[in-house]
Amino acid sequence: MRWIIAGLSALALSACAATGLQPGPAPAPAQSAPERVTSLPPQSLPDGSCGVFLFGVGERHPFVVFEDERARRALIVHDGAVHELEVAAQSGAFVMGQSFSRVYAGPTRDQTFTLTGEVDEETGSGPRLTNVLLRVRESDGSETVRPLGGVYSCRQGADRLAASRL
Repeated sequence: MRWIIAGLSALALSACAATGLQPGPAPAPAQSAPERVTSLPPQSLPDGSCGVFLFGVGERHPFVVFEDERARRALIVHDGAVHELEVAAQSGAFVMGQSFSRVYAGPTRDQTFTLTGEVDEETGSGPRLTNVLLRVRESDGSETVRPLGGVYSCRQGADRLAASRL
Protein backbone atom coordinates (compact mmCIF):
# COMPACT_ATOMS: atom_id res chain seq x y z
CA MET A 1 0.00 0.00 0.00
CA ARG A 2 2.86 2.35 0.84
CA TRP A 3 4.38 1.73 -2.56
CA ILE A 4 1.13 2.56 -4.31
CA ILE A 5 0.74 5.89 -2.47
CA ALA A 6 4.38 6.79 -3.09
CA GLY A 7 4.00 5.93 -6.77
CA LEU A 8 0.86 8.03 -7.15
CA SER A 9 2.55 10.98 -5.44
CA ALA A 10 5.54 10.73 -7.76
CA LEU A 11 3.26 10.47 -10.77
CA ALA A 12 1.33 13.59 -9.69
CA LEU A 13 4.56 15.58 -9.18
CA SER A 14 5.97 14.50 -12.55
CA ALA A 15 2.67 15.45 -14.25
CA CYS A 16 2.88 18.96 -12.76
CA ALA A 17 6.48 19.28 -13.91
CA ALA A 18 5.70 17.96 -17.40
CA THR A 19 2.80 20.36 -17.96
CA GLY A 20 4.58 23.36 -16.48
CA LEU A 21 2.05 23.66 -13.66
CA GLN A 22 3.38 24.91 -10.41
CA PRO A 23 1.68 24.94 -7.10
CA GLY A 24 -0.20 28.21 -6.55
CA PRO A 25 0.79 30.72 -3.90
CA ALA A 26 -0.11 29.88 -0.35
CA PRO A 27 -3.40 31.46 0.66
CA ALA A 28 -3.01 34.72 2.54
CA PRO A 29 -3.61 34.41 6.25
CA ALA A 30 -7.04 35.61 7.31
CA GLN A 31 -7.11 39.22 8.44
CA SER A 32 -7.45 39.22 12.17
CA ALA A 33 -9.45 41.82 14.00
CA PRO A 34 -7.41 44.75 15.31
CA GLU A 35 -5.95 44.07 18.73
CA ARG A 36 -8.00 45.49 21.58
CA VAL A 37 -6.21 48.22 23.50
CA THR A 38 -6.28 47.93 27.29
CA SER A 39 -3.76 50.62 28.26
CA LEU A 40 -2.22 53.80 26.88
CA PRO A 41 1.50 53.84 26.11
CA PRO A 42 3.65 56.04 28.37
CA GLN A 43 2.95 59.76 27.94
CA SER A 44 4.92 62.84 28.90
CA LEU A 45 4.21 66.53 29.18
CA PRO A 46 6.28 69.24 27.53
CA ASP A 47 8.03 71.72 29.85
CA GLY A 48 5.59 74.15 31.42
CA SER A 49 2.53 71.93 30.83
CA CYS A 50 0.11 70.33 33.27
CA GLY A 51 -1.98 67.24 32.82
CA VAL A 52 -4.04 64.42 34.25
CA PHE A 53 -2.74 60.84 34.49
CA LEU A 54 -5.42 58.29 35.50
CA PHE A 55 -5.13 54.54 35.97
CA GLY A 56 -7.68 51.77 36.33
CA VAL A 57 -8.44 50.45 39.79
CA GLY A 58 -7.65 46.76 39.94
CA GLU A 59 -4.93 44.21 39.68
CA ARG A 60 -3.01 45.55 36.67
CA HIS A 61 -3.66 49.34 36.95
CA PRO A 62 -3.87 50.09 33.21
CA PHE A 63 -3.16 53.65 32.08
CA VAL A 64 -6.62 54.83 30.94
CA VAL A 65 -6.71 58.65 30.72
CA PHE A 66 -4.10 61.24 29.78
CA GLU A 67 -4.98 64.90 29.41
CA ASP A 68 -2.52 67.59 28.30
CA GLU A 69 -4.06 70.97 29.20
CA ARG A 70 -1.75 73.06 27.02
CA ALA A 71 -2.26 70.89 23.91
CA ARG A 72 -5.98 70.76 24.76
CA ARG A 73 -6.24 67.05 24.05
CA ALA A 74 -7.08 63.93 25.99
CA LEU A 75 -6.47 60.27 25.27
CA ILE A 76 -8.96 57.82 26.79
CA VAL A 77 -9.03 54.03 26.50
CA HIS A 78 -12.62 52.84 26.16
CA ASP A 79 -14.16 49.73 24.64
CA GLY A 80 -10.82 48.39 23.40
CA ALA A 81 -9.74 51.54 21.54
CA VAL A 82 -7.92 54.81 22.22
CA HIS A 83 -10.13 57.87 21.71
CA GLU A 84 -8.35 61.18 21.07
CA LEU A 85 -10.56 64.02 22.27
CA GLU A 86 -10.36 67.79 22.23
CA VAL A 87 -10.30 69.49 25.62
CA ALA A 88 -12.25 72.69 26.14
CA ALA A 89 -10.64 75.34 28.29
CA GLN A 90 -11.12 74.29 31.91
CA SER A 91 -11.87 76.73 34.70
CA GLY A 92 -10.64 76.34 38.23
CA ALA A 93 -7.54 74.72 39.65
CA PHE A 94 -6.93 71.34 41.24
CA VAL A 95 -7.14 72.33 44.92
CA MET A 96 -6.81 69.82 47.76
CA GLY A 97 -10.19 68.95 49.24
CA GLN A 98 -12.13 70.13 46.20
CA SER A 99 -13.96 68.02 43.64
CA PHE A 100 -13.29 68.26 39.92
CA SER A 101 -15.18 67.47 36.74
CA ARG A 102 -14.13 67.18 33.11
CA VAL A 103 -16.46 66.61 30.15
CA TYR A 104 -15.26 65.59 26.68
CA ALA A 105 -17.35 65.02 23.56
CA GLY A 106 -16.52 61.93 21.54
CA PRO A 107 -15.00 62.45 18.09
CA THR A 108 -18.29 61.64 16.35
CA ARG A 109 -20.38 63.35 19.03
CA ASP A 110 -22.25 60.11 19.76
CA GLN A 111 -20.40 59.59 23.05
CA THR A 112 -19.84 61.82 26.07
CA PHE A 113 -16.90 61.13 28.39
CA THR A 114 -17.19 62.57 31.91
CA LEU A 115 -14.56 62.47 34.67
CA THR A 116 -15.46 63.32 38.24
CA GLY A 117 -13.38 62.94 41.37
CA GLU A 118 -11.69 64.59 44.33
CA VAL A 119 -8.34 66.29 44.74
CA ASP A 120 -6.44 64.70 47.61
CA GLU A 121 -3.02 65.15 49.25
CA GLU A 122 0.05 66.39 47.44
CA THR A 123 2.50 63.79 46.17
CA GLY A 124 5.97 64.37 44.79
CA SER A 125 4.39 64.57 41.33
CA GLY A 126 1.34 66.71 42.15
CA PRO A 127 -2.02 66.31 43.89
CA ARG A 128 -3.45 62.80 44.01
CA LEU A 129 -6.84 62.37 42.30
CA THR A 130 -9.11 59.97 44.17
CA ASN A 131 -12.64 58.59 43.89
CA VAL A 132 -12.45 59.25 40.16
CA LEU A 133 -15.18 57.88 37.92
CA LEU A 134 -15.04 57.77 34.14
CA ARG A 135 -18.56 57.74 32.74
CA VAL A 136 -19.10 57.11 29.04
CA ARG A 137 -22.63 57.81 27.78
CA GLU A 138 -23.53 56.39 24.38
CA SER A 139 -26.03 57.95 21.97
CA ASP A 140 -28.63 55.30 22.95
CA GLY A 141 -28.46 56.46 26.59
CA SER A 142 -26.47 53.50 27.92
CA GLU A 143 -23.64 54.35 30.27
CA THR A 144 -20.40 52.65 31.29
CA VAL A 145 -18.82 53.62 34.61
CA ARG A 146 -15.20 52.84 35.48
CA PRO A 147 -13.35 53.71 38.71
CA LEU A 148 -9.94 55.35 38.30
CA GLY A 149 -7.23 57.02 40.34
CA GLY A 150 -4.13 59.01 39.56
CA VAL A 151 -2.44 62.37 39.73
CA TYR A 152 -2.59 65.90 38.33
CA SER A 153 0.97 66.84 37.48
CA CYS A 154 2.84 69.83 36.07
CA ARG A 155 6.20 69.67 34.38
CA GLN A 156 8.25 72.69 35.32
CA GLY A 157 10.08 74.47 32.53
CA ALA A 158 13.88 74.25 32.45
CA ASP A 159 14.20 77.95 33.45
CA ARG A 160 11.94 77.53 36.50
CA LEU A 161 13.78 74.38 37.55
CA ALA A 162 17.18 76.13 37.32
CA ALA A 163 15.85 79.14 39.29
CA SER A 164 14.53 76.91 42.05
CA ARG A 165 18.01 75.44 42.59
CA LEU A 166 19.64 78.86 43.27
